[in-house]
Amino acid sequence: MLSIWTTSAMILLIVVISKLLSKKTGTVDVLWLIVFGALFANLHVIPEHHEVLETIGEWGIVFVMFALGFEEDLSHFKDGLLRSWGIAVIGAVFPFLAGFLTARLFGYGDGAAILWGLTMTATAVSLTMMTLRNENLHHSTAATGIMTAAVVDDILSLIGVAMVLPMVLLAQQSGDTGGGIDSVTIMVIVGKVVLFFMIMIVLGLFAFPEKVPRQLRRDASWLQRADFYLTKIFSFFCIRDLLVAFKGEFTPLMMVFIAMAAGALANYFGFHPAIGAYMVGLFLKKEYFLFERGDVDHPDAHFLFSKHVIDHIAFTIFGPIFFVNLGSKLVFDMEIFWKVLPIFLTLFILVFVFQILSAALAARYSGHYRWHESLMIGFGMLGRAELAFIVIDIAFTENHIIDTEQFYVLMFTVFLLNISVPLTINWWKPYYTGEKKMEIFGVKFSR
Repeated sequence: MLSIWTTSAMILLIVVISKLLSKKTGTVDVLWLIVFGALFANLHVIPEHHEVLETIGEWGIVFVMFALGFEEDLSHFKDGLLRSWGIAVIGAVFPFLAGFLTARLFGYGDGAAILWGLTMTATAVSLTMMTLRNENLHHSTAATGIMTAAVVDDILSLIGVAMVLPMVLLAQQSGDTGGGIDSVTIMVIVGKVVLFFMIMIVLGLFAFPEKVPRQLRRDASWLQRADFYLTKIFSFFCIRDLLVAFKGEFTPLMMVFIAMAAGALANYFGFHPAIGAYMVGLFLKKEYFLFERGDVDHPDAHFLFSKHVIDHIAFTIFGPIFFVNLGSKLVFDMEIFWKVLPIFLTLFILVFVFQILSAALAARYSGHYRWHESLMIGFGMLGRAELAFIVIDIAFTENHIIDTEQFYVLMFTVFLLNISVPLTINWWKPYYTGEKKMEIFGVKFSR
């Protein structure tokens, strides 16, 4: 059994090798991180599971999403959200159908088929955004479309898991395909979703900006009254004051604390912590990093320094550890591998085709994106990570709803989908930027 120090050194060695290889080959480092994670785990150089290091990897995803939110323009994000509902809904339904139909095709029952579908539903946005950042496309219109669609997608997936899992578990316990849904549980989940986003909106409107309460008019509406009292409450505590305390000596620490606190809040409400971290990152503005409002000589200096520190923590140190751990989950058993090869290849191909076509067509016709953006959104929605592993863990480890062969099918499919994200985005980038042209039957798909 390797010590935590040896294991940590080996994981960081993988990060170093992956970073250097990505620079040398012009490819994205996420691909190398996942591949080397799988290779080193199968060679028993690093463990398949290490609780401490996996926690550090989870920290990394929180920091990655916080840093990406910090770079995003809030108004740009809101515009993207309005255009992304169709992408999220359609882009979740068709991968679910791909998983369900594949399971039924190979003779598995409805309960297992539903779980296969759920596993294929939620998008691993952190993988896509890290890839887009490596390609210098993280500020693009397509990136915003992917991010906003993925947030909605995760909400729908969360509600879907809450609705379907109790039904499958009940069916398993009763020995039939019947069962019911606990309506109270579903209402609690939906209530948590609404309450979480209400809290985040209140924080964004009142806790971050430094607002001074105005005089409340006698004929004020309920909205004006709510604005007045909330402003009055938060006037005693402003997050901007934390960021610039002691001339900004502790700004990076305060930013990490804000990201973690938002992640904890999201986790409490049933979301992945990265969603909370991304949203508070969205609320941070450049003017919050000014020591004094009259500081016109170096208005961006402290902001750029803080951004540099957070980016280094997120994209160079902690974030890559998550992707190494992701790759390490794929441990080979050759006998099972050959047995399930046709099954997971079928599932992979179906999800690959269904996801790209459904998300791209939804982006084109419901979000009114251009073709080169729509296809990039389709490729960007391929990744599967956090929720997929949660569903697999519940179904296989905790409740034994699926057997070892199904576990391998889902794990290999998720692995292939995750590998597809950097490969397809890297392939489509020259068409997206207009360096290459693609036209089929008179329809221009490139920029």
